[in-house]
Amino acid sequence: MAWLQGSFLCGALLGWVCLSAPGLAVEVKVPTEPLSVPVGKTAELTCSYSTSVGDNFALEWSFVQPGRPVSSSQPILYFTNGQLYPTGSKAERASLLQNPPTGGVATLKLTDVHPSDTGTYLCHVNNPPDFYTNGLGLINLTVLEPSKGRVAGAVIGVLLGVLFLSVAVFCLIRFQKDRRKKPKETYGGSDLREDATAPGISEQTSVRADSNNGLLERPPSASTVTTTKSKLPMLV
Repeated sequence: MAWLQGSFLCGALLGWVCLSAPGLAVEVKVPTEPLSVPVGKTAELTCSYSTSVGDNFALEWSFVQPGRPVSSSQPILYFTNGQLYPTGSKAERASLLQNPPTGGVATLKLTDVHPSDTGTYLCHVNNPPDFYTNGLGLINLTVLEPSKGRVAGAVIGVLLGVLFLSVAVFCLIRFQKDRRKKPKETYGGSDLREDATAPGISEQTSVRADSNNGLLERPPSASTVTTTKSKLPMLV
């Protein structure tokens, strides 16, 4: 009985020492809010840690597709023994914000993100003999695709603009052609004399101006005009 109590006390004392001793725990910090990035942009998945980096320090980034367990994660890159090893289908687009990541920053940069990059990313820091925590942080990334309706509206707008411009050009060309085909208007009537009498006005009522004194004279009417022959007596 005394032996069991002694073992229990030793275990509790060892646990207390492990909890209180500095440098025996790896603490990883990642954002609590999901990250959203438009397609084609660069995603920065922030990850920081606190530990006393030793010779056995190792960093791993991995990826899990939506709806799948963490155990099925696929590696993206490793850092161990002072070397960085990108791997997997994202190797060409994956890098670290700080290389080597031994200063407490393990942020992952993923360029030209695709819709298939949507999922959960795991930042795992391992630094033996720090065994108190698993040193794991999870970040959810969503790649935003353009709306098919922003796209459809833009296409319709462009088509309407092209149609309007085509109609305007067609109308302008048609107007120019019609203008060239239309004959010029020519005056077919004879020239009027300055002293001509306007149509509908008889010579009896026409008025002429005296070129010398500027006075107007009314020509004698036909009823007042007598001939010389009418005054001569008729001879039988």
